[in-house]
Amino acid sequence: MELARMFADLAAALQSQEEMGRTLGEVVRIARTTVGCQHAGVTLRRPDGTVESAAATGEVVRACDQAQIETGEGPGLDAIDRGPVLRVHDMAAEDRWPKFAPRARDLGVGSMLACRLTAHRGIKASLNLYAARPAAFDESAVQLAEIFAAHASIALTNARLQETLESALRSRQTIGEATGLVMGRYRLGATQAFDVLVRASQHRNVKLRDIADEVLRDGPGALRRGGGRSTRHGGAREDGAREDGARPAAQDGE
Repeated sequence: MELARMFADLAAALQSQEEMGRTLGEVVRIARTTVGCQHAGVTLRRPDGTVESAAATGEVVRACDQAQIETGEGPGLDAIDRGPVLRVHDMAAEDRWPKFAPRARDLGVGSMLACRLTAHRGIKASLNLYAARPAAFDESAVQLAEIFAAHASIALTNARLQETLESALRSRQTIGEATGLVMGRYRLGATQAFDVLVRASQHRNVKLRDIADEVLRDGPGALRRGGGRSTRHGGAREDGAREDGARPAAQDGE
């Protein structure tokens, strides 16, 4: 009964965090007391393959993450791909990661648990728990860690979805405002003005959101940056000027 109450409280605490950074901070903080360890951290692998130390309760964790990144091996990295839980009984006798283990041992790590976490849209992570003494994590600790990781994965997915939705809304608003500026500056209809932004994005190989940010910051004249030939649309260039030097007239019905 006490264990069920503990995990109910854990779920509530994690779900209350809407930003992924705050969620990860709560994950490592609560992991120390829930599972029982000296240090806890989250190693994150983004969709582009880059690995980072996303949350840590201390410098030992960050140093261990850096050791895994530099050596390209370690329980945290393997847990991301293999999971669900990898256990190191004694770091001094560990031979699965011959480059990482000596560095972790020198940092004062005697034993370790690495649990796979999953999140929305390709982000993968591992929750890494560290103890100073060997054999600090028994079978009960492994089971607790697995349950904790499942709760943390749900919270991480929700936080990632929230960030994605908020980012999409911000991008939509930014692009809409930039389209309005181009419409007003060059007397274009909404569709044509949006197409000018799209063509500028394609011509310069820059995200549409970034093009829109430039227009809001520097004005529609920012579309002339990047050089190269103009992208035409109905006689209009990226900068909104016509080939004959006159400004385009407003479109009927737009």
